[in-house]
Amino acid sequence: RILCKFFVHGSCLKGENCEYSHDSKHHANNVCTFYLKGICSYGTRCRYEHVRTSKRDGDHKALNLCYTHPREHPICSFAAAGDCPRGSQCPHMHGDVCSTCGKKCLHPFRPEEREEHTKECEKKQKHIEALKKSQEIECSVCLDRVLSKATPGERKFGLLTECHHPFCIQCIRNWRSSAPVSGMDVNSTLRACPICRKLSYFVVPSVVWYSSPEEKKEIIDIYKAKLRSIDCKHFNFGNGSCPFGGSCFYKHAYTDGNLEEVVVRHLGSQGETVIADSVAG
Repeated sequence: RILCKFFVHGSCLKGENCEYSHDSKHHANNVCTFYLKGICSYGTRCRYEHVRTSKRDGDHKALNLCYTHPREHPICSFAAAGDCPRGSQCPHMHGDVCSTCGKKCLHPFRPEEREEHTKECEKKQKHIEALKKSQEIECSVCLDRVLSKATPGERKFGLLTECHHPFCIQCIRNWRSSAPVSGMDVNSTLRACPICRKLSYFVVPSVVWYSSPEEKKEIIDIYKAKLRSIDCKHFNFGNGSCPFGGSCFYKHAYTDGNLEEVVVRHLGSQGETVIADSVAG
């Protein structure tokens, strides 16, 4: 049978059901025909061999192999997944083992690619570990495990910025939206933590529970950055008025794309109002 060209390059999806041969002992002509014509547009990225043939001893032909730096060889997908059937005969690069994911996917000659994969892999692993720890966290109000709630929308934590008591997003939002008792201060009743009474001005939804103050700050910063990319519905591109002013977390931008200038005021030494230089909101 004819040798499967996809098998040679480690990308045959049919496996044992392929009608072509998957026997690496079969000879395959992998010479790039476009290279022989001098018109290969892929250059060093071409998956086929860039070699020249020359006549020698009558009908015999020899291949003058063009040297290709190991950096140009792509990672073998079979080896990365676990096992390559071609072993040392594989034309692709067998990568080093990633200590985080355990796959042989680190290219020995591409340091930038290795570093990028390592960082991304560590980030994913950190998120997985955080999810595992979060599975056991219970809401301080309903006492249910937050990530075991009935619907996906309920499986979120409501982080309070000034305290470390865990709540599900539904319970803490219900608490803060309930009507205050007549005569009671809104700040001391609704915006305070139901447990420790510490005041927090906003709630941050999160699918994971933090294990350190640094992780909590990172979650809050990511949430704020996301809000800053969303146009404020109250500001309405300059056609409306936002009740939160310069304290609003959402983007205040005009229809031309320019941001609103925030006027910063403070009291001077004599009690007069001083307007500082305007800053972009």
